[in-house]
Amino acid sequence: MDNMDNNDMVHCPYNKAHKMLRKKLQQHILKCRVYYKDEVELLVCPFNKAHLIPEPEYVQHTRSCIDRKIIAHYQHSAPAELNEETRHAKIESEENWDNDDVPDYDPEAYVSKAKVVREAKGLFPAQRKAFIKEERKRLLNEQSDEDNDNEEAPTKNTSMETSSTSTSKSYRATPYNISNRRR
Repeated sequence: MDNMDNNDMVHCPYNKAHKMLRKKLQQHILKCRVYYKDEVELLVCPFNKAHLIPEPEYVQHTRSCIDRKIIAHYQHSAPAELNEETRHAKIESEENWDNDDVPDYDPEAYVSKAKVVREAKGLFPAQRKAFIKEERKRLLNEQSDEDNDNEEAPTKNTSMETSSTSTSKSYRATPYNISNRRR
């Protein structure tokens, strides 16, 4: 705090007893504006929104505002000249993306064809069960569960049965038949 300049400290326009760093002024003004909304009427400077001025001093402030000089400088200065060094040749291209008749991107259509595991969110239990069945078909190219039940039972992964202590462990089938996951 020793290396701070006096210019870094400013007073609140609503209450002169409030003194803070210039970088904290905007946050402070938002808080004080709510607290003093009925007591103090301040106008906003057109050159700097951080300048809040009482109505009698407003005209004088707009004439002598430091930020007015910065804006006036840019308004009255000549525009930058473009010379051969700053210009570049026009780039010609036969490609025009506006003329392409390409269908819009549909994320649902993409995900339904990609090898991505989708979750059934916001569905009723019966809908969720049907969704999982469709996902199983889509991802693993399996037959439906009814056809699968008529044939043999699903095979277990041999890496899960390596335990020598328990010979009759039963594993619950996952919805997607992922081999390395136990439930």
